[in-house]
Amino acid sequence: MQVNITLSKKEKRYYFLYLLGLLFFAVLLISAVVLYRSESPFNNSDILAIQALQEKAKFDERQKVAQPVIDSTFHRIDKVSVDNNNPLEENEIRYSINDIANIFETVNINDPRKGSYAQIAQFYKMYMEDKYVAGKKNENIKIFTKQFEDCSIGFKERKNQKLQRDNAMLMKNN
Repeated sequence: MQVNITLSKKEKRYYFLYLLGLLFFAVLLISAVVLYRSESPFNNSDILAIQALQEKAKFDERQKVAQPVIDSTFHRIDKVSVDNNNPLEENEIRYSINDIANIFETVNINDPRKGSYAQIAQFYKMYMEDKYVAGKKNENIKIFTKQFEDCSIGFKERKNQKLQRDNAMLMKNN
């Protein structure tokens, strides 16, 4: 035998509000228990902001040191003559490029911008290599031009000798 319990609309509404209140109370109680011992993420926000500003100040200070090195290295690479090799100057440029690549190695900075200095150093290395290749190509062009001129002069001399021989043979036969 089954007993059907029916509730009126008013009772259903109170029962719903009672369950809703119970759910709200349970969520508050569980939240208080779980979050009571955890640390608030807002407590460290000031400390994190100060650390971020200190990191930025370190980066800016290091950048001020690096900027003259970057500028002077570029000007020295730009002035390197492709025709005239100066090993001492090239060696100094290579040291400057390595200094640029390692400018942030001695300072512990977590700024992602520090990777751009390694890219700048890589660009300078490629620029130096391009200058070196261009110099070698110019040197080869000069060698080939000289060889061509020598060959042309030799060809003209042999052509003149052949003409003289031909003329001498014609004179003998006449």
